[in-house]
Amino acid sequence: MASLTPLSKGLIGLAVIGAMASAVWNLALKERFASPGPASTTTTTPAVAPASNDTPAAIVTPSPATQPASPVAPAASSSADGLSVAEHAEKGRKLMEASDFAQARGHLEQAVKGGDAGAACLLGEMTLKGQGGITADQDAAAKLFQLAQSRNTICFAAGQ
Repeated sequence: MASLTPLSKGLIGLAVIGAMASAVWNLALKERFASPGPASTTTTTPAVAPASNDTPAAIVTPSPATQPASPVAPAASSSADGLSVAEHAEKGRKLMEASDFAQARGHLEQAVKGGDAGAACLLGEMTLKGQGGITADQDAAAKLFQLAQSRNTICFAAGQ
């Protein structure tokens, strides 16, 4: 009877690990990370057309149950114009989708000051592309993306 070579043993091991990972994804993780809804653990704002320069970035945020304590606690208080941090972020996102970058900038800056990581992603994208009266600056955009990352949010920005 023939014996297996170390290479074939390694390939068999990889196949077994791949099959196990696939089973875990399909049986447990797929619903957790792929299905949108109120109880969803992942929030995604997809870019409409990746080739366009004015599409918003996609934002992925882990569930609060798995997030470690953030370095800066988000403020839930209202600003001078009566909007909460979440309302500023949402209004900024909608204005950005409507290509009204100047007004979106103000709302997103208020949301970032209040601790909204998704708004940091969007403002970082605007800074990267030089939209809304902001000078295009890769370093400033990187700082905003890192701020969002420190709050457990991953930013995906379309290329320039």
